[in-house]
Amino acid sequence: MADNKATIRRMFDEVVNLGKVELIDELFHPDFQTVTPQGPLDREAFKDYVRTWRTGFPDVHCEIGDLLAEGDLVAWSIRATGTHTGDFMGIPPTGRSVDFDSLNIAEFRDGMAYRHTVMMDIPKMMGQLGVGG
Repeated sequence: MADNKATIRRMFDEVVNLGKVELIDELFHPDFQTVTPQGPLDREAFKDYVRTWRTGFPDVHCEIGDLLAEGDLVAWSIRATGTHTGDFMGIPPTGRSVDFDSLNIAEFRDGMAYRHTVMMDIPKMMGQLGVGG
Protein backbone atom coordinates (compact mmCIF):
# COMPACT_ATOMS: atom_id res chain seq x y z
CA MET A 1 0.00 0.00 0.00
CA ALA A 2 1.49 3.33 -1.10
CA ASP A 3 0.46 5.21 2.07
CA ASN A 4 2.11 2.61 4.32
CA LYS A 5 5.29 2.83 2.25
CA ALA A 6 5.23 6.62 2.58
CA THR A 7 4.85 6.25 6.35
CA ILE A 8 7.90 3.97 6.49
CA ARG A 9 9.89 6.53 4.52
CA ARG A 10 8.84 9.28 6.94
CA MET A 11 9.78 7.09 9.92
CA PHE A 12 13.33 6.85 8.73
CA ASP A 13 13.84 10.09 6.79
CA GLU A 14 12.30 12.30 9.46
CA VAL A 15 12.14 10.42 12.78
CA VAL A 16 15.43 8.50 12.73
CA ASN A 17 17.64 10.47 10.34
CA LEU A 18 16.51 13.94 11.44
CA GLY A 19 15.56 13.12 15.04
CA LYS A 20 11.97 14.37 14.82
CA VAL A 21 10.83 12.04 17.61
CA GLU A 22 7.63 14.05 18.09
CA LEU A 23 6.33 12.58 14.80
CA ILE A 24 6.11 9.14 16.42
CA ASP A 25 2.72 10.08 17.91
CA GLU A 26 1.47 10.86 14.39
CA LEU A 27 2.94 7.81 12.63
CA PHE A 28 2.67 5.09 15.29
CA HIS A 29 -0.60 3.63 16.61
CA PRO A 30 -1.23 4.33 20.36
CA ASP A 31 -1.02 0.54 20.96
CA PHE A 32 2.23 0.21 18.95
CA GLN A 33 4.56 -2.61 19.97
CA THR A 34 7.97 -3.45 18.51
CA VAL A 35 10.49 -6.20 19.09
CA THR A 36 14.10 -5.01 18.85
CA PRO A 37 17.43 -6.63 19.77
CA GLN A 38 17.13 -4.65 23.03
CA GLY A 39 13.72 -6.17 23.77
CA PRO A 40 10.05 -5.29 23.26
CA LEU A 41 9.08 -1.61 23.28
CA ASP A 42 5.85 0.38 23.25
CA ARG A 43 5.44 3.74 21.55
CA GLU A 44 6.94 5.80 24.40
CA ALA A 45 9.89 3.42 24.83
CA PHE A 46 10.49 3.57 21.07
CA LYS A 47 10.97 7.34 21.36
CA ASP A 48 13.75 6.69 23.89
CA TYR A 49 15.18 4.01 21.58
CA VAL A 50 15.52 6.55 18.76
CA ARG A 51 17.04 9.10 21.16
CA THR A 52 19.57 6.48 22.33
CA TRP A 53 20.67 5.79 18.77
CA ARG A 54 20.91 9.49 17.96
CA THR A 55 22.92 10.16 21.13
CA GLY A 56 25.42 7.42 20.32
CA PHE A 57 25.50 8.15 16.60
CA PRO A 58 24.44 11.79 16.03
CA ASP A 59 25.04 11.41 12.30
CA VAL A 60 23.05 8.17 12.05
CA HIS A 61 21.61 7.63 8.61
CA CYS A 62 19.23 4.83 7.69
CA GLU A 63 18.75 4.17 4.01
CA ILE A 64 15.71 2.13 3.04
CA GLY A 65 16.41 -0.69 0.61
CA ASP A 66 13.78 -3.14 -0.52
CA LEU A 67 10.35 -1.84 0.51
CA LEU A 68 7.45 -4.21 -0.08
CA ALA A 69 3.82 -3.83 0.96
CA GLU A 70 0.80 -6.06 0.74
CA GLY A 71 -2.34 -4.88 2.46
CA ASP A 72 -1.46 -3.85 6.01
CA LEU A 73 1.90 -5.69 5.99
CA VAL A 74 5.15 -3.97 5.05
CA ALA A 75 8.69 -5.36 4.87
CA TRP A 76 11.90 -3.46 4.19
CA SER A 77 15.64 -3.50 4.61
CA ILE A 78 17.80 -0.78 6.11
CA ARG A 79 21.46 0.08 5.70
CA ALA A 80 22.45 2.02 8.80
CA THR A 81 25.60 4.12 8.98
CA GLY A 82 26.95 6.47 11.60
CA THR A 83 29.89 7.56 13.71
CA HIS A 84 30.01 6.55 17.37
CA THR A 85 30.71 9.91 19.01
CA GLY A 86 28.37 9.65 22.01
CA ASP A 87 27.54 7.16 24.74
CA PHE A 88 25.56 4.24 23.34
CA MET A 89 23.99 1.74 25.70
CA GLY A 90 26.86 2.02 28.15
CA ILE A 91 29.57 1.96 25.46
CA PRO A 92 31.69 5.11 25.62
CA PRO A 93 32.36 6.90 22.31
CA THR A 94 34.90 5.11 20.12
CA GLY A 95 34.94 7.53 17.17
CA ARG A 96 34.49 4.52 14.91
CA SER A 97 32.06 4.28 12.01
CA VAL A 98 29.43 1.60 11.67
CA ASP A 99 27.78 0.28 8.53
CA PHE A 100 25.34 -2.59 9.02
CA ASP A 101 22.01 -3.95 7.85
CA SER A 102 18.62 -4.78 9.32
CA LEU A 103 15.43 -6.41 8.13
CA ASN A 104 12.05 -5.10 9.26
CA ILE A 105 8.46 -6.30 9.16
CA ALA A 106 5.49 -4.20 10.25
CA GLU A 107 1.74 -4.40 10.45
CA PHE A 108 -0.33 -1.25 10.04
CA ARG A 109 -3.67 -0.46 11.66
CA ASP A 110 -5.73 2.64 10.93
CA GLY A 111 -2.91 3.91 8.68
CA MET A 112 -0.37 3.81 11.51
CA ALA A 113 2.46 1.45 12.43
CA TYR A 114 0.95 -1.06 14.85
CA ARG A 115 3.35 -4.01 15.19
CA HIS A 116 7.03 -4.12 14.20
CA THR A 117 9.94 -6.53 14.37
CA VAL A 118 13.52 -5.64 13.49
CA MET A 119 16.42 -8.03 13.04
CA MET A 120 19.76 -6.20 13.08
CA ASP A 121 23.26 -7.41 12.37
CA ILE A 122 24.35 -6.53 15.92
CA PRO A 123 27.50 -8.72 15.84
CA LYS A 124 28.75 -6.81 12.78
CA MET A 125 28.01 -3.44 14.41
CA MET A 126 29.70 -4.41 17.69
CA GLY A 127 32.71 -5.70 15.80
CA GLN A 128 32.99 -2.37 13.99
CA LEU A 129 32.94 -0.64 17.40
CA GLY A 130 35.65 -3.00 18.66
CA VAL A 131 33.28 -4.40 21.31
CA GLY A 132 32.64 -8.07 21.95
CA GLY A 133 34.05 -11.05 20.16
